Order: sequence, then structure tokens, then C-alpha cells
Amino acid sequence: MEAAGLDRSTESGMGEVAMASIVLADDDEDLRAVYAPCLRAAGHTVWEAPGGFEALELVREHRPALLILDVWMPKCNGFEVLEALRHDPASTALRVLMLSNLGDADTRLECFEMGASDYLVKGLPLAEFLAKVGELLEEAPDLDLDPKAEAVPPP
Repeated sequence: MEAAGLDRSTESGMGEVAMASIVLADDDEDLRAVYAPCLRAAGHTVWEAPGGFEALELVREHRPALLILDVWMPKCNGFEVLEALRHDPASTALRVLMLSNLGDADTRLECFEMGASDYLVKGLPLAEFLAKVGELLEEAPDLDLDPKAEAVPPP
């Protein structure tokens, strides 16, 4: 069974490509205006959230394979979103890529301790960003994140 939000069946001439549903949460509209189209051009479905509360709503509604989450947002920051998700049994296996302008070890460590899958400092080349997204999607567990979903037998 495939992970919620992940379709590994699409192939190109270069091998298997994982098409996924992704929530991109960042209060920086300019960053979303760059990253979201890049992810869509790579074949992914992307929902954008300008803040943490919106990110939580989108994750619960769409069950994405990956959440790309800014650490510092007003009202509800990335740490608070991580905390809420990690206490929600339906999203404990969700892959989370944290983004921040800060590259300090303390912030990175706190993100990992709270369950983030990986951490990137904003401003890196888009090719590196997309490569990291691809890595995380490849690592996505092959299980359904929705506890209410019924198993579909193989054909």
C-alpha cells in the first residue's frame, strides 16, 4: 500500500519518479511564490499555507506525503505545528522538512528532537531543495496515514 499522498507509479525515462502531495507552509509569500511552482513543475500537488494554523488544517484535510514547514512564523510557529502533529496519531508518520533563515545548531537540534525529518537553511539553490524533497519522498513509509482508511487489496 502506498503512503497517503504518494504515488510511486509514475515513471519517466530516468527511472521511478515519486509524485506526491505536499503542504508548503511559510509566511514569506515570496518564498512560496518560488518553491510552490518548482514543486508543481516536478509533478507534485502543492497546497500553500501562510501560517501554522493553516498548515495544520491542510495536513489534516489532504493527508500529504510531505510537509515543508518554516520554523519561524507568527501566531503558530513551526515548533508548535510539529508538536501538534506529533500528538496526532493520524500524522505521526508524516515527513516534515523544516526551513529557516537560521542555520544555528540549537535550532536544528530542537527541530530534530521534535520529530522533523530534515532541516534546510533558506536560500540554497533550487536544485538542492528539490533533491532534498526527493530524498524525503523516497524515504516516506509505505503505509496509509489515515487510520479510517480501509486497506485496498492488490489487483
